[in-house]
Amino acid sequence: MASLRRSRNERNTRIDALRAVILTIVIIMNMMTLSGLAYLSPDVRAEMLGPIDRAAWGFLSIFFDGKALAAFSFMFGLSFSMILSRAGPEHGASSVQIVRRSVVLGVIGIFNAIFLFWADILMTYAAMGLLLPLAARLPQRGIIGLGTALILAGPVALVLSGIDPPAPVPEGRDDSLQAFASASYADTVGQNLTMVTGAADGANGTLVLRLFMLSGLFLLGLAVGRSRLPSRLKALRGPMFRLGALCLTVGFAAGVALRLIETPQGIWFLLYLATPMMALGYLMLLSAALHGQRERWIHSFLAPLGRMSLTGYLGASILGQALFYGWGFRLMGQMGTLAVVAMAVAIALLLTAFAHLWFRRFAYGPWEWLWRSLTHLRPQPIIKRGVTC
Repeated sequence: MASLRRSRNERNTRIDALRAVILTIVIIMNMMTLSGLAYLSPDVRAEMLGPIDRAAWGFLSIFFDGKALAAFSFMFGLSFSMILSRAGPEHGASSVQIVRRSVVLGVIGIFNAIFLFWADILMTYAAMGLLLPLAARLPQRGIIGLGTALILAGPVALVLSGIDPPAPVPEGRDDSLQAFASASYADTVGQNLTMVTGAADGANGTLVLRLFMLSGLFLLGLAVGRSRLPSRLKALRGPMFRLGALCLTVGFAAGVALRLIETPQGIWFLLYLATPMMALGYLMLLSAALHGQRERWIHSFLAPLGRMSLTGYLGASILGQALFYGWGFRLMGQMGTLAVVAMAVAIALLLTAFAHLWFRRFAYGPWEWLWRSLTHLRPQPIIKRGVTC
């Protein structure tokens, strides 16, 4: 019994490392918005950026835009499966805690959307978490089937509803550029509220696809976490590489075809499955790569950031504002694509260094501790055992 309890509480550093890689890509894509590049219209962006930066923007759009967020949703479901496994079989009490945990995450998401970065994903994850106690009662095949069906239902919903094809949400928002470049933080908060409440106007197709896709990937992550697959990845490296490469190739081909079609209609909406296909491909390839014999130093370097992914996600928004917004260093509109990528990587490295220093003394990341304490309705111990004050 004691060994079982230890195995439940023992962290998987490879999963933490994988979460850190996905978070870094999310940070890179978020910086494209925080830097102001995503608010530009395509014509203005093409005029402003040089050939190399335009090529880099196209590369990020094809390979990572939406895919990192999708992969992060899968990891969110995987993380919640681990929480359920630690909670034990008494789902009556644990369900209340899971719901409370999701509500607290939603409140943190609202804070993020208003005061930090309007394009928050935490509120969506919180809504998914509210359904977790019900989903967890389904058999394994039921969870996999429902998750797959939700992913496939997104394009079908577009066909049946007649909604316009998805379009980039912040593109062509000169009002955002002006507000976020203002030296007044009140203008930042006001524009965040404007974007939260009105950015989705005319982007119903994007919202529909995201709703189905992220929910489906969340359930697939939950199913994988409940299975024995995480403990068998080392033995399955070969098949994971091959299947991941296949998913990535098929998804890339679908994505390229989608860009060549001016206005997708009918069956062509199925090409939007490129995003979840590529996300699953990345997850399998990265999982296989991180389960080799010689990658232990990578795990130890990346795992701390993965352990505090909520702190990393919110911390990147704070640092991004400080760099690009008018109340900070006012770099909005001053950098090309590659410079923004370099800045985002530097932010991720800074957060990684912070995580290493933090976990020398503390058991949880700062925001993770707050999330945990509010969930349990009392302050949780944060100092590591054996560390004296």
